[in-house]
Amino acid sequence: MWYNYLIPPVVGAVIGYFTNEIAIKMLFRPYNPKYIFGWRIPFTPGIIPKEKSKIATAIGETISKNLMDRDTMAKNLLSEEMIAKIENGFDLFVEKQKENTETIQDFLSHYISPDNVTLSKDNFTQQFSKSISQKIAESNLGEDIATKVVEYAMEQTKKGLLGIFGADKFIGLLSNPTEKLLGKHIGNILKNNAEEITRPMVEGQINHFLSTPVSEFLANRDESITKIKEMIIDAYKSVISSQLPRMLESIDIKKIVEDRINEMDIQETEQLTYGVISHELRAIVLLGALLGGIIGLVNIIFI
Repeated sequence: MWYNYLIPPVVGAVIGYFTNEIAIKMLFRPYNPKYIFGWRIPFTPGIIPKEKSKIATAIGETISKNLMDRDTMAKNLLSEEMIAKIENGFDLFVEKQKENTETIQDFLSHYISPDNVTLSKDNFTQQFSKSISQKIAESNLGEDIATKVVEYAMEQTKKGLLGIFGADKFIGLLSNPTEKLLGKHIGNILKNNAEEITRPMVEGQINHFLSTPVSEFLANRDESITKIKEMIIDAYKSVISSQLPRMLESIDIKKIVEDRINEMDIQETEQLTYGVISHELRAIVLLGALLGGIIGLVNIIFI
């Protein structure tokens, strides 16, 4: 009968379909070994649960040697495409901030807590004031001020009545010791009170800076912004070139990948695998059905 010719290909296709379906399921199932009277049933657990540790080690080693090695990482991190992304990101950020009307202090508060902003401001004020004070104390500013004061006094004397009567010559004889004495006193005043004098000025400038709107601060600073971008790119390249080998040496990528795979639940691993290659696995099952049908057809022809 005609159906005698149909049965072998159909049976072959069904066998091929379910054989491949079972084979794929056996990659993960069962998750745990099964026993009958204390005897472990062959092929339990599935291949991947059984060899999970070896697979994790192999994947970790492959990733660390071929995907996360120094040359590959440096090539990708320093590629023209990556540099262009950084530059584009910087440009987009700056353009957005050019329309930002909040103050610099409020802007910083998005990234640093307000308490830390205040603390940083106070520390900077103290350190900068102290630095300026030391420079003033170590300089000859007192003598320079005294020289200018005496020079100004002499010029005014010559222009006044004392200059007309010739008393300016007598005062000129006194100017040298007066200048030294005055310079000494001014120097002592600056040395003892420099920080007290400079701190309010420094603090005022910092407060003015922090209260400036971001958009106003960035206005007409295109050249400076370009230089900052170039500095950031140069710093990024320098860090990647000089620090990447050390960073990779300090990070055991192989162990991280291996531990993460071992920590994953086998059911989670199965879902992840099927989510990535479900179409390919389905194609394998259908291919099994096709091959089974072909084998059944060949049997009809040659038997």
